[in-house]
Amino acid sequence: MKDSNQRLLLTVVLCMAVALVWSLVFQPKQQQQQRPATPPAAPQPSPGATPASPPTSAPAPGAPGGGSPRGTPAPRPPARTVSLDSDRLHVVVTSEGAALQSVQLKGEKFQRRKRGSSEVSQVDLVEPHPGLLLPLSTSLRDGAGAELVPADAGYELVRHDERSAVFRAVAGGVTVLKTFTLDPRLYRLDYGVEVRSETQLSGQLALISTGHGEAPTGGFFTGHSNTPARPICKAGGKLERLAVGDKHSAWDGPGPAAFAGIDEQYFIRAVVPPPESTATCHVEAKPDGALLATLTVPVSVPPGGTAAAPFVIYASPKDTDELGAVAAVLKDSVDLGFWSVIANVLLAVMKFFYRVVPLHNWGIAIILLTVTVKVLTFPLQHKSMKSMQEMQKLQPQIEELKKKYAGDQQRQNLEQMKLFKEHGVNPMGSCLPMIIQMPIWLALYTTLQVSVELYNSVFIPGWLDDLTAKDPYYVLPVAMGITMVLTQILTPTPMSNPQQKYMGYAMSVFFSFLMLNLPSGLTLYIFVNNVLSILQQMWLRRNMRPPPAGSQTLAVTPRRA
Repeated sequence: MKDSNQRLLLTVVLCMAVALVWSLVFQPKQQQQQRPATPPAAPQPSPGATPASPPTSAPAPGAPGGGSPRGTPAPRPPARTVSLDSDRLHVVVTSEGAALQSVQLKGEKFQRRKRGSSEVSQVDLVEPHPGLLLPLSTSLRDGAGAELVPADAGYELVRHDERSAVFRAVAGGVTVLKTFTLDPRLYRLDYGVEVRSETQLSGQLALISTGHGEAPTGGFFTGHSNTPARPICKAGGKLERLAVGDKHSAWDGPGPAAFAGIDEQYFIRAVVPPPESTATCHVEAKPDGALLATLTVPVSVPPGGTAAAPFVIYASPKDTDELGAVAAVLKDSVDLGFWSVIANVLLAVMKFFYRVVPLHNWGIAIILLTVTVKVLTFPLQHKSMKSMQEMQKLQPQIEELKKKYAGDQQRQNLEQMKLFKEHGVNPMGSCLPMIIQMPIWLALYTTLQVSVELYNSVFIPGWLDDLTAKDPYYVLPVAMGITMVLTQILTPTPMSNPQQKYMGYAMSVFFSFLMLNLPSGLTLYIFVNNVLSILQQMWLRRNMRPPPAGSQTLAVTPRRA
């Protein structure tokens, strides 16, 4: 009885440990978000405003009316917007700061449905917020830190067509030209900044990416929001993301910056500095939700000369192939966490099934992934089940040992281990299936949370419209719980204490509650795995069942008279 109670205690401790690990991995810490007063909104141009004709250029430096002291702004040109289109992106650029006003992804996959509404809109990676500069605003400063051309300067539209636009700002003896060119095939926007100066200029050009984030919310049994937007930067070989509410709200790169931008879980807006530049980066997540990622490059312009800084902008899904096609370093923005090796393998297998199976359905790909993992782990799981069957047969002998050595716990344990060894039984074999599956569950969860390939992936229309979201009707979690209980019933167990069996059933129900608000793709994997385990157990029970006595042929030696 003492040994049974020890097993019960061990079972409870293990279950609590699993629940704790699951909670720490899957549930973000709730943080209170401070909301200071919102600063006054900066004037935004009308989205539908388009120039009737290119405006007249401001007076050139040195011309009459153009010889104002350095840093004195020219009259502010009227606000204009330009639309750039490709097969993949619809980009709107405003002359207010010559910055991004909208970046919409085209295609049915990149649509968002508002909660409680049938209204559908395309994913837009720029959402202007009052008091925040627009993405790709730039600030030009001289060597002493004085601002020559501010980030919110008014630019005039010089020229534009379907895929490109040029803007110009003049302040004193400095002219800044910005050129936007949209790639027709890739999620790429080439962004060139050209600085002209009548006098010697040694300063810095800061390119600013902005966004808005929230602190993670949600409880243990309640759903939580997707990973909120975070500023991101890779510099000096180190990749850093900051979330609203983090202990350290700002970070400066320790070396040359490779890229910086705003990370939005399945999407990213990233800026790659000019090749071989000594760009530095600064990221910040303010308590009010304002996100900032700044790339700063040195600018040196000789008298009457020009300096150019060509940037590459990626604003779209975090697909490793698409990221690599624009800049190989951007693939580092896909964070699969501690289980990245397993997650990459799982994603590759699912991509393969998605491509080769005619229906091209990610739900079917997850089912086939489950079958594949089950086949590969079949020998180990089969051995584990056989070990449990043998332990069940040895239970009467174990009870006899307990009675025989009731007063000597150490001798009792030694004799039990000797008995297990003689019959080739592993007492820890029952834990093997969970040990095998747990890393796969964690890696698959991470894959569903990060890989844009699975974003908005439909399995059964009208029911499971997004495998990265929870089952809206909780059918899969309930079905998964039922299969877990059936697995407990069919699995042979050496436990003689009924309380231990009830603990197994209780943990199955507890696990089902835990899965209610987790991605339906993960629940689908566990459900299918349970069904396959039930079939495997039924097959094992049938094959290990001793033949009936009537079917045995006995050799009888005749007795001599």
